Amino acid sequence: MVADVLFVGVTTGASLIHKAMPLWQSLLGVPCTVRGVDIGLDADDDAYIRFLERLRNDIKATGAVVTGHKVKMFRAGRSYFRMLDPLALECGEVNAIRRTDEGLFGWARDPVSVGRVADRIWPRTVGDVVCLGAGGTALALAHHLMTTREHVHFVCADPDRDAVARLAALTGQELFGHVGKGPWDDLVASARPGSLIVNATGMGKDRPGSPISDKTRFPPESVVWELNYRGDLPFLEHARHEALRYPLAVHDGWHLFCHGWAAALTAVLDLEDNELGDRFAAASLSLRPSLSL
Repeated sequence: MVADVLFVGVTTGASLIHKAMPLWQSLLGVPCTVRGVDIGLDADDDAYIRFLERLRNDIKATGAVVTGHKVKMFRAGRSYFRMLDPLALECGEVNAIRRTDEGLFGWARDPVSVGRVADRIWPRTVGDVVCLGAGGTALALAHHLMTTREHVHFVCADPDRDAVARLAALTGQELFGHVGKGPWDDLVASARPGSLIVNATGMGKDRPGSPISDKTRFPPESVVWELNYRGDLPFLEHARHEALRYPLAVHDGWHLFCHGWAAALTAVLDLEDNELGDRFAAASLSLRPSLSL
């Protein structure tokens, strides 16, 4: 039997998942198809309710992987789930949904996938994190760092006051949020050496531009992480250029893409494989965009 998985995002047609899935089939142990569902960035709650009703009534669908709108999906559709795992309830997001005859089961798997990549690129137990953006992936990163690190000062910037408030509540830190449209040059430049600097805004992929200007200087010895793997990615390009002048470690979102799908699919398809993300990355290496490092 073929597992039919819906894929919720902003521009799903351009995702590499359509090329990667055929390369991952043998690793999943079950035939799997992916159907993209685009929901606009400014969609109202009814759009998420309509999607969940569609999924619940689609007897051919196995479930869904939500790569965008994870917080909005949880907020608008919470009552449509028969079960939500503890991480989904704690983080207020859902990105993996399994459809059953009993109803919809939802998980927040981003803290797992984001955590696995973050642990590799920034293994420090203490330090500063500057996260530009306060959506679902930022929530997942904050949750992971706050529950696995000795002492991390998490600073966030986002135009959405409510999103910043959610992150503040999750981390338990009071004076860490910055609300405004940016660019957030001073916030990045004032971070201490060795900080983790993250672009979690979607800018450069889902919307044009960058959360910082091309005049921004990153802290020396810092780790710069662009969460996207496709798009014009000016934030990533600027970081790569700066890394030629002084020591920076620069990463894109390729491994997060692989680990994110692996973590979500293990929930949707009821699989157990903690190394699936690495195996996904190795199997689809030929697809990795040239911008990737």
